[in-house]
Amino acid sequence: MNRKSLKLFLLVGIISVSVLGANAQAPPEHQEAQVRANGDTLIAIDVLLEPNQAMLDKADATNARLRENYSAGYALDATHAPHVTMLQRYVRVKDLDAVTTALTKLFATERPTELQLKAKGYEYTIWSGVAVTIFVVERTPELMRLQQKVNDTVAPFSVSGGTAAAFIDTPSNSEIVGYVEQFVPKSSGEHYFPHVTLGVAHEDFVKQLKAAPFEAFAFAPKGVAVYQLGNFGTASKKLWEYQPQPLASWNDGAAKQSIVDFVKRVTTEGSPDFVPVPERIATFDNDGTLWCEEPLPVQLFFVLDRVKALAPQHPEWQTTEPFASVLKGDLKGVAAGGERAILELVMATHAGMTTTEFEQIVNAWIATAKNPKTGRLFTEMTFQPMLELLAYLRANGFRTYIVSGGGVEFMRPWAQRVYGIPPEQVVGSSIKTKFEMRDGKPVLVRLPELDFNDNNGGKAVGINEYIGRRPIAAFGNSTGDLEMLQYTQGGTGARFELLVLHDDAERDFAYGPARGLPNVPLVHFTPELDEYAKQNGWTVVSTKNDWNRVYAFEPLAQVAAQQ
Repeated sequence: MNRKSLKLFLLVGIISVSVLGANAQAPPEHQEAQVRANGDTLIAIDVLLEPNQAMLDKADATNARLRENYSAGYALDATHAPHVTMLQRYVRVKDLDAVTTALTKLFATERPTELQLKAKGYEYTIWSGVAVTIFVVERTPELMRLQQKVNDTVAPFSVSGGTAAAFIDTPSNSEIVGYVEQFVPKSSGEHYFPHVTLGVAHEDFVKQLKAAPFEAFAFAPKGVAVYQLGNFGTASKKLWEYQPQPLASWNDGAAKQSIVDFVKRVTTEGSPDFVPVPERIATFDNDGTLWCEEPLPVQLFFVLDRVKALAPQHPEWQTTEPFASVLKGDLKGVAAGGERAILELVMATHAGMTTTEFEQIVNAWIATAKNPKTGRLFTEMTFQPMLELLAYLRANGFRTYIVSGGGVEFMRPWAQRVYGIPPEQVVGSSIKTKFEMRDGKPVLVRLPELDFNDNNGGKAVGINEYIGRRPIAAFGNSTGDLEMLQYTQGGTGARFELLVLHDDAERDFAYGPARGLPNVPLVHFTPELDEYAKQNGWTVVSTKNDWNRVYAFEPLAQVAAQQ
């Protein structure tokens, strides 16, 4: 990126006109009404991410230091709010509603508030004699993907030929007019430079600031907004804002209310049930709780594919069970072998390689593997209401953990990307490993021997060993999760337990055998578990009645409510 482009990038969003020697912005109160009245008029818009408090606190602290050095600088406030620009374009005023409706649909499936962002350092450029200073934001694959999706969504409404009249006030520098015109492609895609502008100061001070050690920090968007641009590319007038409704895919009812009531009780200071943030631990089973586990658990499909890939090296598998059933495509035969057969398959396909090699295999497989019944990527078969629940809990100070019978090293490579759960917050079954030096490099080699079975009572043991705190909330969907929920309820103070009952055969898979639902291999929500949950006051969620949407790719039921 050349210096001229960098200058314009750094100006986008919050540079005060008064700081730069221009007249202060003062759009009339009826500005927005006038804008919308002129339907064919072009306006310059900025689609931007509004950061959460973690970024706001850091930005405010740096801004204060900049103003100490340069007293004529500006404070961060409602008219100079920190943000991350994603896209700038010219659109017709009459298309604004269509643009925001399209963005609402996009953000409902892409979940921008689930992005995990990181500020990784300072940068600056000189403009009108002062150093415009920013946090450089890491270009993660997820952010780059969202930026491209925003480009694609707004593209049908984008027009060329914007002039200074498209801005709230006439730009005193005409460069910004052309900059917005050429944002795509010159400042998007591979040229996208995400950042948060912090303020201005003398260059020598900012040089020292940039040279000092920088501790990278994480933050996340709290919402998305569309602004009309003003002089120097300032985000001057908010035209629309997207902040997703908590638990939007949950129908109003007892299940949703039980979640909301519990969270309110444990997060309200002064409440007798208040729980300090470090103790707000929530644990989630994975298969059948966070994503689809039918017609077979996802990791078993991975195992089956690995057997087929390795079969040429093992001709004896053609006549040896359970391998022979796998190679014949006889899934019922595989299931008939029960846990013992599955364990044998896992050991044969998951061992004999380093942990790094295994992670690479998992990443390559999960990127393309699809559910055979729906044709959807397994990573698309995540339950939208549970993704919203994870986000809702995290927004209220909870740390969310996966505690699953699945393989811990199978889940860790993609858990953060799919659920927003980092690898260190994944607890699962594991096989033994040993340390070796290979070609002068230290590696961990996976051995064909079970080390820890994180199922049934093992879940409570795993929570104690790897988390070290008893959860105050636990979520599951089968008898394999019973002990985890029992262990959670056994603690003191407010506790919450929830089971997902899959009773929707139209939008998902229905299975039990509780309440007369089909009895499927490997997974069991029994009548006894159903009765136990009732007697102990646990919340049982009906996917048919409590969820208005099961998967993100379903048609939206509440687009208007979220707008």
